[in-house]
Amino acid sequence: MLKRLILILGAEALLLLALAAIPMSVNNSFLLGLLTLLTIYAILLIGLDITVGYLGQVNLAQAAFLGLGAYTAALAVTRFGCSMPTALIAATAVGCLFGGALSFPALRLEGPQFALSTLSFMALTTTVLNEWESLTGGAQGLQVPRPPLFGAMLGPKGFYWLCLALLVFVWIAMRNLLSSQWGRAFEALRDSPIATDAMGIGTLRNKAAAFTLGSGLGGLAGGLYAFNFQYLQPQVFVYDLMVILLLGVVLGGRKSLWGAFVGAAIVVLLPNLLSNRLLFQIFSGVGFLLALTAGVRGLSRKTTRPFHTRLQSKDLSSPSASIGDPALKPGFPITPSGMTNNLLIANWFQAVAPVVAMGMLVAGGIFTTNTEDWRKAIFALMLFAVMVGLPEGLMGFASGFLTRLFHIPPPELPEAVPLDSVLAKKETTGRPLLELVDLKQYFGGVKAVDGVTLTVRSGSIHGLIGPNGSGKSTLVNVISGLYTPTSGEIMLNGKPLPKGSLFKVAVRGVSRTFQNLQLFSELSALDNVMVAMKGIYRSTLPLVLLGLTRGNERRAGGDSLALLEMVGLKDECRTPAKDLPYGAQRFLEIARALARRPDLLILDEPAAGLAQPDVNRLLEIIRQVHNRGITIILIEHHMDVVSELCDRVTVLDYGKIIAEGKPDEVKRHPRVIEAYLGGANADS
Repeated sequence: MLKRLILILGAEALLLLALAAIPMSVNNSFLLGLLTLLTIYAILLIGLDITVGYLGQVNLAQAAFLGLGAYTAALAVTRFGCSMPTALIAATAVGCLFGGALSFPALRLEGPQFALSTLSFMALTTTVLNEWESLTGGAQGLQVPRPPLFGAMLGPKGFYWLCLALLVFVWIAMRNLLSSQWGRAFEALRDSPIATDAMGIGTLRNKAAAFTLGSGLGGLAGGLYAFNFQYLQPQVFVYDLMVILLLGVVLGGRKSLWGAFVGAAIVVLLPNLLSNRLLFQIFSGVGFLLALTAGVRGLSRKTTRPFHTRLQSKDLSSPSASIGDPALKPGFPITPSGMTNNLLIANWFQAVAPVVAMGMLVAGGIFTTNTEDWRKAIFALMLFAVMVGLPEGLMGFASGFLTRLFHIPPPELPEAVPLDSVLAKKETTGRPLLELVDLKQYFGGVKAVDGVTLTVRSGSIHGLIGPNGSGKSTLVNVISGLYTPTSGEIMLNGKPLPKGSLFKVAVRGVSRTFQNLQLFSELSALDNVMVAMKGIYRSTLPLVLLGLTRGNERRAGGDSLALLEMVGLKDECRTPAKDLPYGAQRFLEIARALARRPDLLILDEPAAGLAQPDVNRLLEIIRQVHNRGITIILIEHHMDVVSELCDRVTVLDYGKIIAEGKPDEVKRHPRVIEAYLGGANADS
């Protein structure tokens, strides 16, 4: 642990000292200007990385927030005579204000629609800044005097040190924030917004907070930008700049403060690179050789260890080769040829495509007379090559390489606490916990749930079964808030349960798993559980930014490890969820749901696709949960699982209850036999 702190914090300290010392040892105004711009762009890209890296959304509005912050600071000084600190605070506040206003409508969109909405905002901002000549000076530009800082006028060196000090403050604050519950919540949003709400995290408010925070940093960078150049024109804050900023985030490395810094260096150097043909030829040549070397090396390593060798001659057609087998990865078809062909195609594309893209840059450097005329094509090729060949970016690759080179240990884990302190045993009264009264859910003319009246008693395991399409999953989706019911009442502990809101239902004490896994795939098993942990994260945002919540983090880690130990995944706590075997993913989803300390736990077909050993383990886990007094609704097709676990079973068919009672009674019920086997078979 000490070695990790020395190496990581030491590298950051060395970088800071080197940047601070350069102006004292080198007297070069051009270099000082580049360094000042580097610190400003680093702040800007840290803000952009929150949206692009953590939320996974393509944000094309960061250049607009840079412009808004720049003009706000400029007008605060020229129109109102504000000091530099006041002007910078105003620039940050305007970035947050416009970012928050844009986030609520824009973040309801996903993918290309979100990108287009932010692109529209950038175009609108540039148009307003250009046309509002009485305020901004329009295309003629706006002169910006650099105001004093606490009565002292700052020269180029002093202003550079101010920008560096603000970068250090932003770096430390963002490192504290993004390594806390806030950062885990941002990453969870990228993987599964539905599960984020179902775990009581809150999708829209966390998206809005992340986008607003990134926009505020864009505004702060804009204020520094205005005082650095002391002259503003709207044409600067346009699409070309946004493409360069995106390239910087992706090439430097997403979800990394170091990546944002390296990306900022790339953004600062690119214009100079394109203006010098020889430098561009050298750069593209080196890039081509690196892509070629990495492609050949990566392809040879992957093709000499094809995927089917990991199966160790397992017969995939045998019953024992279930999808839950640890030798298999989820998401691939259970056929050797299908798995091998898919991987070979992906490996070849990942190796060859960057080489082709960088080769085109080399050709462009040789045959074009003016590389600046082709800047958009050059940016596009660079972006494509990095995203395909090096998706983790330069610093993502470098961090992995340096970790292996210096044998840097992972962060120390807290001690797992006793399970009783995480899941205290609840008193089971047998009273009605969940009550459904004439609940209906119609989709047009389809009556998925048609007048269901049901009571689930405290401390019981209540089975919910029925043929495919009978309305089981729809019913629990209505209970958990994923769907808003057409009509009917839902009561929890005698009080109405919120309708149509996963988040509000989760806050009330209902937790669930999903028929189709909804894990946060990029997060580790430990972080999947920690992000859902209830009753620990109560610190205010300023305390989080200052790094004063480490005690809460360790407590949440200890509680989460206790839950992982209960489901048998403590030793896999550092493994990303996407890399776990299918059965382990099912168990992890249960552990995450238990982190909510629910009154009611809904398990939606947890045994689906599991091999028999995993089914046996699942039975043990559910019994442990039940022994702690947690009420469970179990939706399941495995009748042996239902018979062994459930106290009472309700059978649905075509959205209606056709039978209810103890498992043995229900299995012999004529209408249940008819629903499963058909009328003719039942009669025979």
